[in-house]
Amino acid sequence: MTGAPRSGRLSAAGTAPTRPDPDLDHVRWHDLECGGYRADLRLWRTLADEQAARHADGPVRVLDLGSGTGRVSLDLAARGHRVLGVDVDPVFCAELRRRAAIRSLPAAAAVSDARELRLGERFGLVVAPMQTIQLLDGPTGRAAFLAGVRDHLTPEGVAAVAIVEDVEPFGADEAAHLAPDMKDHGGTVYASRPVGVTVADGRIVLDRVREIVSPTGERHETSDRTVLDVLDADGLEDEGRAAGLRVLPTREVTATGEHVGSRVVMFGV
Repeated sequence: MTGAPRSGRLSAAGTAPTRPDPDLDHVRWHDLECGGYRADLRLWRTLADEQAARHADGPVRVLDLGSGTGRVSLDLAARGHRVLGVDVDPVFCAELRRRAAIRSLPAAAAVSDARELRLGERFGLVVAPMQTIQLLDGPTGRAAFLAGVRDHLTPEGVAAVAIVEDVEPFGADEAAHLAPDMKDHGGTVYASRPVGVTVADGRIVLDRVREIVSPTGERHETSDRTVLDVLDADGLEDEGRAAGLRVLPTREVTATGEHVGSRVVMFGV
């Protein structure tokens, strides 16, 4: 999940701080804000194992939509499944490939908008973790996404699409009590702190402040915004039917102390 463009500011000394590779920053922010989430991995593993058990030719071919740097793709590949991650961001896809190569895992990555899938193959399992479908700018984008899912499923394949239904808005006062997510990379500290969530006009808007502190104490602060469509399971199931998909029983990802839970809407063909 990517947010709004970043905008820098001057350091306390009045000069622009020395910046590292922006692509490296991009990967590190994604890993900090998304990569540590593990509550859903058990479900994707279960679904992949279930589908593999239905096929005599071994591990299932998995399509991971909105794969980022490979949080889910690499986990499933480590269990022997052959995974293709798809993300609109070429930097994330390159990082997924790099990490798969280092570990000799059967995971690849393709750059594509999830609304414009033309992959030339079908998959026994399609997963869309972490509210990927809610980043597609409304019903028209979701319809294109669901049509692509339909066209890339094998006859016995299943698709699992995670959504967040209930989000509690909060403002600056509540955000002031939240600890930032932080990571030290060789003395350079990355810190990401949510500063507010609003729900209005069919959109969920999450605002964050990001700060990089160099080993010399230089600070670089930016803002980030993620916008999700408001969506519930019943509505998504109706959209899936309209796209020619068969609705299957939903699954759940339980909430944790740090993350909201997800409904996982399931489809077949």
